[in-house]
This record gives sequence, structure tokens and C-alpha cells, in this order.
Amino acid sequence: MSDLLIAIATGKKINDADIANALYEVCDNTHSSCDDNCPVYRLNGSKTPDTANDFRKNRGCDTFKNGTAMLAFIREFKS
Repeated sequence: MSDLLIAIATGKKINDADIANALYEVCDNTHSSCDDNCPVYRLNGSKTPDTANDFRKNRGCDTFKNGTAMLAFIREFKS
């Protein structure tokens, strides 16, 4: 996340891959805690979004360690 903030602060062009990588890092650092440090968790009312019936499929979170899915969730949320 700090690399993304540095890029933004220095005026570098940011693309979806950069955002997805930063979101992955948030999940990688937070995933077992599932707390409001995760923007998906926070936007989902401080709950883990889990639509899968099989825990092994996504470890209890629809966006588990998937920055692209996290970005899609965030963008869908704002719609």
C-alpha cells in the first residue's frame, strides 16, 4: 500500500493492476483478522463477504487474497 501512496503522491499514473496489487497486500497482511483495515470488509458493514458454501473454495471470503476481486467488489459497491 505504501508503494501505491508514494506513486500517487509523486504524480505517477496508477492503473488497475497497481490498485489490485495494493489491495492484495492489504488482504495478505490482514486476512486472518478480517477487520476494518480491509476496505472490502469495511464496505460490507464490517462483515466478510461470503457467498460460497464451501469454505475451502474461498476461505470464508469472496475476495480472499484476490486484489482484482477486491477492486471489483469496491467498484460494484459504489454503483
